[in-house]
Amino acid sequence: MIDLLQYIVFGIIQGLTEPLPVSSSGHLRIFSFYLGLDVPDLHLETFLNAASLLAVFVVYRKDLLELCFGTMRYVRKREPDDKPMFRLSFLIVVGTIPAVVVGGLLYETISLKFTHIYMVAGALIVTGAALFIIRKLNGDKQEGEITLLDAVIVGLAQSLALAPGISRSGATVVAAMARKIEPAVALKYSFFLSIPASLGSLVITWNQIIAALSSPDRIILYTAAFIASLVISIFAIKLFIEVITSGKLIYFAGYCVSVGVLLFIFS
Repeated sequence: MIDLLQYIVFGIIQGLTEPLPVSSSGHLRIFSFYLGLDVPDLHLETFLNAASLLAVFVVYRKDLLELCFGTMRYVRKREPDDKPMFRLSFLIVVGTIPAVVVGGLLYETISLKFTHIYMVAGALIVTGAALFIIRKLNGDKQEGEITLLDAVIVGLAQSLALAPGISRSGATVVAAMARKIEPAVALKYSFFLSIPASLGSLVITWNQIIAALSSPDRIILYTAAFIASLVISIFAIKLFIEVITSGKLIYFAGYCVSVGVLLFIFS
């Protein structure tokens, strides 16, 4: 029962903090540090991240279906009406490349050197400061106006999230809004950009996940954590949409800075 509760807690933490600009990896380390919980293995984090990915599909299902079918129609028939969807798909691929390159080159270094609680605290403060700086930006670029340079810059921002405490969604939204992309569009592009990265991580760790699920007891634990993460992720995504469209990013900025400062004081 204790193990089950611990896994549900991990699922809730992941589900709430992965979509929101507060860093899921940072919060997992914070809770592990202060509650004495074991830091989840990478394959468990990836498995729970798949729940957050599924939540993105649930919330943005209509947009994603339009994107997929529009892209496929353009590839087959070159219909002009479908070109914007093909172009957006291309920009998602472009935005994914920096994270793949940086992750491949620096993942082990970052995972070894940026796990101390003080590093997490500093990264959270950086995340909060960035959110505070761009909180009032209200660009008007729509999906069809996102440029190749925009995609590269947002992709580079995503690669910063390898460090625990730097939020992936926060970094990409900050970069997108700094490029004058309309806030709701920036958030949508941020979530769409998470799809290739999440799928790639899932493929890489698939063998470890299958091995972990070979135990009947572990299946129960992983399933409970996955369901908790999925349900909470759907709520968190909808909350983020509401916050960013109402221009209240300062709430997340204040939270990240406050947590970072408290970590420095009480660590």
